[in-house]
Amino acid sequence: MSAVGPAFAIVAKDVRLEIRKVESLATMAVFAGLVVLIFAFVGDPTPADLARLGPGALWAAVLFAGALGFERWFAEEERNAALHGLLLTPVDRELLFVSKWAGATLFLLVLEALLVPAAAILYHLDLGGAWGRFALLLTVVTIGYAALGTFFAAVAARTTASQLLLPVLLFPLSVPLLLAGIEGGQALGTGSGDYDDWLGLALAFDVIFGTVCTMAFGAVIEE
Repeated sequence: MSAVGPAFAIVAKDVRLEIRKVESLATMAVFAGLVVLIFAFVGDPTPADLARLGPGALWAAVLFAGALGFERWFAEEERNAALHGLLLTPVDRELLFVSKWAGATLFLLVLEALLVPAAAILYHLDLGGAWGRFALLLTVVTIGYAALGTFFAAVAARTTASQLLLPVLLFPLSVPLLLAGIEGGQALGTGSGDYDDWLGLALAFDVIFGTVCTMAFGAVIEE
């Protein structure tokens, strides 16, 4: 219980800040919505094309909008030495990372809750009884992406070119997750492909990179 209290307090702090200053989530939502909308009108696609492109458009929107959010969240911590204040608290660096990771995951899931209905309408996504499996895939991929984004945002925030460095570090390593989200979503929509394999890839990614990022966070944040 001693570890749960500080972790919950950090997550609650982040949630309160975002509620008071909603421009971050609003900016992410508008940007992601525009990405989804643009993809729907590229090349005059047929309804069949839209259903096939839907998962890709959704994950591209989350990828780019998430990068905007990660950069801002840690930039806010660096401002007025707020991050330094967190480091002075008697909290393990691993616990601090997990708390920030949980907060980022929560915000991304809120963003996706807004995006998925819009994407379902624009791209004629009809998963029937597979929406629960799609939600599971969405959550697993989001957890992995939030781990990478939180870690690399902390790295980039310590530099003078954080807005340029973060995408360079984040996007290449996010490719396996992006593929898992797209291919797994298409497998559910078309009834072809192997959803379980892509879900397994995303789970393995979460375990491996979640562990590595958690263990390495202390060394990065102390630099």
